[in-house]
Amino acid sequence: MRMNVLLVFLNPAIITSVLVFSIPLVAIIGGYYVKLRRMELEKGGVSEKDRKNIDFLLQENERLRQRVENLEQIITSIEPDLLSLRPLQKENDLQKQVEELARKLRNE
Repeated sequence: MRMNVLLVFLNPAIITSVLVFSIPLVAIIGGYYVKLRRMELEKGGVSEKDRKNIDFLLQENERLRQRVENLEQIITSIEPDLLSLRPLQKENDLQKQVEELARKLRNE
């Protein structure tokens, strides 16, 4: 039974008929696909969801840029003497550093 089905599909007339109808069908579908892609590219090629994501990321980037600029301004405006305080070693050192910082701030 399987051999008979296989012989029917290997029949040159059937193969020719399938090719005759499938080639134009593939060409038509391919043509529509190409036209659709061309139209998408002409309108920008970016979906509305992607456009919203891009806008959000641009706004977030600008906010982060402003925050970095603010931090840079804060860091560069600090007195060099305040930046040169030694790191903490002990609790006694903390008290000394607080006193030193208070003294420097009062002298300004």
